[in-house]
Amino acid sequence: MADLGTYTKPLAYLGLFSLATTAFNFTRSATNYLRPSTLVKTYNPTGTNWALVTGATDGIGFGFAQELCARGFNVILHGRNAEKLQRRQRELQAEFPNVKLGFVVRDAQNITNDIDGVDDEVRRIVGADSLTVLINNVGGETRPSTLLKEYTFEDVDATVSRNATFMIQITRALARHLEENSPALVMNVSSVAAFGLPYITAYGATKGFVDSFTRSLRAEFGAEGKDVNVMGLRVAEVKTAGYDIKSTLFVPEARVLAGASLNRVGCGDEIVWAYFWHWLQGLSFDILPRWMMLKVAGMKLKAIRADMTAKAKSS
Repeated sequence: MADLGTYTKPLAYLGLFSLATTAFNFTRSATNYLRPSTLVKTYNPTGTNWALVTGATDGIGFGFAQELCARGFNVILHGRNAEKLQRRQRELQAEFPNVKLGFVVRDAQNITNDIDGVDDEVRRIVGADSLTVLINNVGGETRPSTLLKEYTFEDVDATVSRNATFMIQITRALARHLEENSPALVMNVSSVAAFGLPYITAYGATKGFVDSFTRSLRAEFGAEGKDVNVMGLRVAEVKTAGYDIKSTLFVPEARVLAGASLNRVGCGDEIVWAYFWHWLQGLSFDILPRWMMLKVAGMKLKAIRADMTAKAKSS
């Protein structure tokens, strides 16, 4: 039988290597929040370029529109309600009188082949200028804290369409346009749900798709020699309309989250936590055992489910 001492040195070196690798990855991730954004310098050096934001009438999407306008971009808003889009356009024009604005109407839950017409619409809106940024923000859970067996066919279809299908279809429709105007940027909003959490099974699966789509599309543009950067933005809880939560250090307002996301441009990572305090929370997924994280997340989501059930019974 081999002397255990024979393995002492190799195991020690392996341990040091693992520790050094962990420290390097931690330090590298932390520096993402210190690096200056290259958004404007790379994708709007003339101050005349355009960005398109999907799901831009509320929440994080409208926050993106505000932040992009504040940084000198002209902005195309996407939504499914023309009247609401016009109202949001007027609000932005009042706040940012020097930017150009436009909008496109498409229903992300009921997608048809009219999505192919988005490219022509965008070209008419931007005219002689260039579309260089696409923010794939539209999404959301249609039935939060629900068991998969309680979903209807329509519930699953709506969740997948809003969070996955529409993203890939509108990116496909605009890919050639972005290549023509390169350097260009595609930002895909993902979620902590991509780690695989209970009570949001369908939604979590779509966010896993977003992560994979981000990596694959980035690799494809690179393999073809196209100067189109693709980034995934991992997001945790955010205070938005329709969700009864308070804004805290770990639960930012939608515009704060959007600004933090744009500040990550140029960090080099494929998928990055958009907001520093979400990144700190996310470290637990790397450090703690998965069973422990699932227990904590499950307790929280189960409490949300119980609260929603109680409200439904009392209404």
